[in-house]
Amino acid sequence: MKGLFVRWEVDLMDIPWGLMELGEEVELYPAYVQMQVPRKEEEGILSNYLRENDYNFVITHNFSQTVSNACMENNVKYISWVFDSPQIHLYSQAAFNECNYIFVFDINQYERMKKRGFSHLFYLPLAANVSKISMLPISKEDEEAYSADITFVGSLYEKNHYNEEAGLFTKEIKESLDSVILKKSMQWEKGSKFFGSLTNTVAESLRTYVNPLKEYDVELPYFMELYYIARKVTEIERICILNGLAIQHQVDLYTNSEGYALENVRMHGKIGYEEAPKIYHYSKINLNMTMRSIETGVPQRVYDIMAAGGFVLSNYQEEMEELFVPDKEIVFFHSMEELIEKVHYYLKHEDIRKQIAINGYKRVKKDYSYPVALKKILELIK
Repeated sequence: MKGLFVRWEVDLMDIPWGLMELGEEVELYPAYVQMQVPRKEEEGILSNYLRENDYNFVITHNFSQTVSNACMENNVKYISWVFDSPQIHLYSQAAFNECNYIFVFDINQYERMKKRGFSHLFYLPLAANVSKISMLPISKEDEEAYSADITFVGSLYEKNHYNEEAGLFTKEIKESLDSVILKKSMQWEKGSKFFGSLTNTVAESLRTYVNPLKEYDVELPYFMELYYIARKVTEIERICILNGLAIQHQVDLYTNSEGYALENVRMHGKIGYEEAPKIYHYSKINLNMTMRSIETGVPQRVYDIMAAGGFVLSNYQEEMEELFVPDKEIVFFHSMEELIEKVHYYLKHEDIRKQIAINGYKRVKKDYSYPVALKKILELIK
């Protein structure tokens, strides 16, 4: 099969790398496509390109309305492997195009999308580019620069709609939102649900401040929870966890966030894709604090840490204990108290910690590499 990989602003090349590892023929589209906003001009250029060339499929990271419409016009199968949960473009009319083969990594998102009646919708966990990460050169300078006890790589999400607009809310709306935020923060128990606490009345009242775009068919309470609550709760949890651990331990944070609410946390700037695996490899404990819009799935960060031979300590996610063996390949916590306890334990027990990291690496290499996942995708579209 011959495929075309279309890139967007974030220049991720793991999919074509994995396809080449499989021995599949893949070409790169010679231009970037704006993923967030569908553009008719880009759609027309891509459509002409597909008309002039012969491909069995087009594939992208995440779903693009532009790419889907161009593929639909040329009767070419379009594969989108979605690593955002949710991705708002899946609520567009283009998502119903018959050419689409949509793969999502979160079971709850899959069930939500399934109810919408898509023709070709599949559940598929994410993957890591184990081959590329394993080939990265590591020097003595890297070990000195990146060795740490506890590390987190990611955003604090302090720039969120709640923070920006809370001063505009009526007292009743703010109290309702604050109640949901307080109720949902720092809760990772099995069976707990993040969405579904915002009433229709409050959601309707929030239309004063934001109105969902007409081209996206999203249930209003769900949209408002995504818009105002998910990132705010994520911000609260990440700040509380980092500050809580920094009371007794050295904690390193690599981020593009300002970190104004952090205390005793060693701040570093945003790190690139090439440097991140070195941080994962040399950190004794790599934290994963899942973005709250991801309901049950395992985020990309977990696979990338494991592929670098790093130890993962994560908040509990339902699919983690289905995809990995708890306390053998990954360790997770359900509460702040349990997190602190496990940090103390694994910093003291190096042999156990290293063995878990090795087991996690082996599992990702065996079951969650790009060639393994892409082989499943190609078999399904055939």
